Amino acid sequence: MKKLLLTTALMLLATPAFAKEYIIKEISDPAGSKPYYFSPDKLTIQPGDTVTFVDAQEDMHDVMFINVPKGVDEMIMSPMHNKEGDKFSYTFKIPGTYQFHCHPHEALGMKGTLIVGTPSKPGETKAMDHHKMAKIHDDAMKAQSPDAKAVPTAESLPQGTAMINAVDAEKHTINVTHDPIKALGWPKMKMEFSVDKSVDLSGFKAGDAVLFTLKPAGDDDYTVVQLKKGQ
Repeated sequence: MKKLLLTTALMLLATPAFAKEYIIKEISDPAGSKPYYFSPDKLTIQPGDTVTFVDAQEDMHDVMFINVPKGVDEMIMSPMHNKEGDKFSYTFKIPGTYQFHCHPHEALGMKGTLIVGTPSKPGETKAMDHHKMAKIHDDAMKAQSPDAKAVPTAESLPQGTAMINAVDAEKHTINVTHDPIKALGWPKMKMEFSVDKSVDLSGFKAGDAVLFTLKPAGDDDYTVVQLKKGQ
């Protein structure tokens, strides 16, 4: 009996805790007392859990993490969501306090707080300068727009290197962790991009190192128009 109890205890100790998945909705209610908000706008999870942000209506939203624990070495930012059902997922591994907002509706109070494990103590977080990044991004888009004097070529479009996290052939999107992109003022980030229909995704999978070219797609968004395997 003692042997059986000991075996059971060892099995329980060896069994890893199951990571959980949470959903935060991006809500638009212009006629309400709170026109734009995240639901929930406060959430506590555990390291290893995943949070998926979902656009609940046909409206424009994104998710920018503006304050994160100092151990986070990448900018956490979604692509622009324009359609109901558009989503962005991120798995949080570093404990602490995370603050986020929707950039288009920041002035209207669309923001939230995420606690991973335990809250950060004073001095344990850092601000991420999304406003500076957004300005560089907007300037780059204007310079590459069809209305600009110079017609953009493949060589003049922003290019980068990345590691693929996931490929969705049905939606024709890729989720990558890319290296800094100097042309856009972007630091290392994990992002999801739409991929132009002319790009064949059948030869790509999670774990592949790739070289990619981006083209402005409007509404602070970019589309991958060229993709090839790196070294």
